[in-house]
Amino acid sequence: MSSANFTILRQCENCSKMFEAQKRTTRFCTHKCSSQNYKLRKRLDTKKQVEKESIRRIAPKVRTINIELIKHKEYLRVVEVATLFGCSKNTIYRMIQSGELNAVNLLKHLTRIKRTDIEKLFEQPIPVKPDILTIENCYTMAELCQKYNVATNTIYGYVGKHNIERIKKNGITYYSKYCIDNLFKSI
Repeated sequence: MSSANFTILRQCENCSKMFEAQKRTTRFCTHKCSSQNYKLRKRLDTKKQVEKESIRRIAPKVRTINIELIKHKEYLRVVEVATLFGCSKNTIYRMIQSGELNAVNLLKHLTRIKRTDIEKLFEQPIPVKPDILTIENCYTMAELCQKYNVATNTIYGYVGKHNIERIKKNGITYYSKYCIDNLFKSI
């Protein structure tokens, strides 16, 4: 940059004092003002960068689904059902896999659920679990083997794996009818 043959009167961008500029591109009155302004700009850039990162973390990455559009559809996607239920997609997939919810898998990513199947979920009576475990609402090992036609080792495996409630009285173990019946329904 070449210096001018005439004096240029400027206002410092940092301290707002008037000064005579040596060049047309001079913006600050002293090196100190230039350094202060540089540091200020760097701090503001860092602040903007941190704000952008925090906004990216906070902003939801999933697309929002309009519930009004979902209400009138006959066949729903898994994501739409999850939105209606207020749960995750994985919960809906578990319900499909366990047989609680009927679904049709047309292709790899085309699982559809009929609205009437969703409504049937809420019509089914929910079995009530007894609060207190007594001998009257329990099975013995012999009753379990006879009723479900399984070996004792199989029952021991299921009881341990699924944390079936049990009580012991006079050396005999009694297993909760409610838990056992629910377990064998799902198997």
